[in-house]
Amino acid sequence: MSGSLELWTAILIAIVTIGGIARTVLRRRSADVRGPAWRFAALIALQILGGALLHPTLFPPSVATPPGRLVVATHGAKPALRASGDVLVALPEAGPLPGAVRAPDLGSALRLYPEPGRLRIEGDGLTPRDQIPLDRPAEFAPSPAPRGLIALTPPKPLAPGGCFTVAGQVGGGGGVELIDPAGAVVDQAAVAADGRFQLSAAARAPGLALFDLRLKDAAGRTVEQIEIPIETRAQRQPRVLVLAGAPSAETKYLRRWAQDAGIALNLDIDVGAGVALGDPPIPITRATLAEIDLVVVDDRRWESLSPGARTALAAATGEGLGLLLRPTGPLSAATRRDWTNMGMATSGDGEVHAFRLDGPTNLELSRYDLAQAGRDGVPMIRDKAGAPLAAWRPRGQGRVGLWIVVDSYGLALAGHTDRYGEMWSELFSILARPSDGPGVWVDGIARLGQRATLRGVRGPIRVVDPDGVESRPVVDPAAGPAARAAYWPRRAGWHRVSDGARFYVHPADAAPSLAWAADRQATLDAVAASVTRGARAIRTAPGSSWPWAAGLLAVLGLLWWLERRSRS
Repeated sequence: MSGSLELWTAILIAIVTIGGIARTVLRRRSADVRGPAWRFAALIALQILGGALLHPTLFPPSVATPPGRLVVATHGAKPALRASGDVLVALPEAGPLPGAVRAPDLGSALRLYPEPGRLRIEGDGLTPRDQIPLDRPAEFAPSPAPRGLIALTPPKPLAPGGCFTVAGQVGGGGGVELIDPAGAVVDQAAVAADGRFQLSAAARAPGLALFDLRLKDAAGRTVEQIEIPIETRAQRQPRVLVLAGAPSAETKYLRRWAQDAGIALNLDIDVGAGVALGDPPIPITRATLAEIDLVVVDDRRWESLSPGARTALAAATGEGLGLLLRPTGPLSAATRRDWTNMGMATSGDGEVHAFRLDGPTNLELSRYDLAQAGRDGVPMIRDKAGAPLAAWRPRGQGRVGLWIVVDSYGLALAGHTDRYGEMWSELFSILARPSDGPGVWVDGIARLGQRATLRGVRGPIRVVDPDGVESRPVVDPAAGPAARAAYWPRRAGWHRVSDGARFYVHPADAAPSLAWAADRQATLDAVAASVTRGARAIRTAPGSSWPWAAGLLAVLGLLWWLERRSRS
């Protein structure tokens, strides 16, 4: 209707303008004395211009208006001045904000306000309830980072006697402590400049345990604390064969530690001239090595092995056997060549140097000046200066490692049996032939009332909470054979899985800074994905008629003045 009215009005204005021009032409022809030609041309032009200005005065053209922003306030959002056109929506976690409209969740807010073309999220970030794909380009203005934990990598289930590592990052400086269930500090470290830290300890026996991770500020005050659940599962221990060329304190204490840890270790010492010490010797063939998970051999015993035994070791390593090479002095050229053929090229003269381990153990030990020469080696254990004491590289399905410490048994002699066990446990667990998977474990931190992701699921499972209530997690069918499942815990504490695994659910208020960091990262990911979304179309609104009316009045006034001059 408005379009047809505008059209008919334009036609009427054109007719009136043409009539006025015709009247001016006829008057000039019938006049006895004609005025100057410029005045006649000006009258014609002003009538045309007046008609042209009358139409936009009556129907001002539309102007583009910005689509505005939808500002979503989450927990931690602060009151601030808003730009014109902004719509402020507060989610349930947000505090009181003047002028904010309350919304039950982000999805409802997006549906209620589809017009704003951009989205701005303020505060701590979107909680798991609101972590949905965004339907328009978005930006995120996060609140300042807290001083507590902002990242934490909890340990996975491990075997008894194994060493576990707790790593993470904090929002401020200070120090961190790892406290065992008895209340003793088993490891501590200062927070690095970038806020990162790493602590380690040993798991002694099968079962469940709760360690405490405590963050302290520079004054020694506790900033935050969280429980670290440790599950040690009685797994099949690696079968280890130690080949030595002479008896030594290293092999003696290694055997003693293996017996205490329940590791099946066979010690074969060949001193030459047909004399053998230790356990009954095992033939070095591919068949016997298939029943062994790890072989530890020193350079003296390597040189006395037959070519057939070396060939069998090389073949078995390619099929999954772990091989740890242990020098006992400067290596001969032949041994260097053989070890290079096994994938472990070495550099250094083999001289003995002193070093110290990182952490509370400040004991001086010795190492050989040898190192893995290739760039693809993976360091395992480092000294206090950061130099690697062991390294490994893959060979087929197995791994070949190099261990250059001369007297690790010194730790046991000095009473640091835990540190001694941690080092050898790390060597064995990394190099040995892999066994079956650890079963179901939790991805990250499980928190009461929030969805937890269970990894390593190999079929339908049942979960029993601390109250004995059983539930069946929803398994993701698109995740492959080692699938993941979603589980919503209703109770805090240890939960039991039907495959025998256990996992711990933290209280909802445990380590709030960790929840902040998780929400912040999820919000950043959602904002990054939203850049591909198209912005809302630019809206239009009727413009103002005042500029056109002012121009029309000026033209009509000039036209009236010229008309009077032409008549006088």
